[in-house]
Amino acid sequence: MSPPRRHKLFFWVLLAAYSTFFAEVFAGSDMFPFFHLPGLLFEVPLYGLHLLVLITLIYRHGRPRFAALVFAGAFVGLYEAYITKMVWQPTWDAFLVVADIAVVEVFVLLGWHTWLSFVTPLMLGEGLLTASRDLLQGLPPRLRRFYGSRLGWLALAVFGALFQSINSPDPWHSLLSGVGNVGVLVALTLLWKRATRHRHYALADLLPGRRAFWGMVLGLAVLYGLMTPAITPERIPPVWPGQVIVWGMYAVFAFLFVRALRQAARWRGSTASPSFPSARALLGAGLVFTVLLPGGKILLGHAVAPILVAGWLAVALFETWAVLRAVREVRS
Repeated sequence: MSPPRRHKLFFWVLLAAYSTFFAEVFAGSDMFPFFHLPGLLFEVPLYGLHLLVLITLIYRHGRPRFAALVFAGAFVGLYEAYITKMVWQPTWDAFLVVADIAVVEVFVLLGWHTWLSFVTPLMLGEGLLTASRDLLQGLPPRLRRFYGSRLGWLALAVFGALFQSINSPDPWHSLLSGVGNVGVLVALTLLWKRATRHRHYALADLLPGRRAFWGMVLGLAVLYGLMTPAITPERIPPVWPGQVIVWGMYAVFAFLFVRALRQAARWRGSTASPSFPSARALLGAGLVFTVLLPGGKILLGHAVAPILVAGWLAVALFETWAVLRAVREVRS
């Protein structure tokens, strides 16, 4: 059954909201992205357009595989160069700067956006809102079990609550952030269930068509054109070497992404449908996230710094593993 346009539009909004939540709320970078105009006008569209353009490209070339998802996620992470300038000059003291590049932050930001801005919201969107399981089938077995289990989503909730509490100004902000943002996602998801009752769509059916896709590409270009000069343009380094290195990163990930898409065109996946947690189990994870937020802020105390470093290290190491595994996949 082909979905009506209103259902597709609603699905796009949901994916954008999921992506913004995992990217911004988990990090504590913006604890209330759905409650102010810059969040609604810039952050949500920025994450949503990146996600929709890239996953549509993947599906146009076949079934999604691990490598394609990893390299697509890296493109999302690279918005931290020209838009936020964090790749060059973070708002904190960078650990190590080489040739105008904040080296440690690059690995952390690429990992954060690959998994929390791109892969995780897609897994949630497909598993909770559709009848397909293409994305889960494309993952390695351990990651498939992680995203396919309620314990995996519970672990994500705990990680997000601890990480956000590090950057939160006080427990009350944390609690309001959890209640408000989880409430928005639950309300939107319930509206989706009500609007699509008795209809079982596949993720591929809900993605933008040709005209909508190119409209999204144009919208993304407009956002880059507006936000690049609007957000601390003085932090953009000279062309050599800082900007040239970022261009090189785009080129390398583009080459690997194209290789991954060519492999995806030949991959048919498994006929078995992986399991996915129930909506009730996912709601439970959301409640755990909300409850832990203020408690984490109170209990962490002076352990904030080592926990932050450990979290960054874990994200950076996981992204390094993911990229190396994805490179091996496209070479095989």
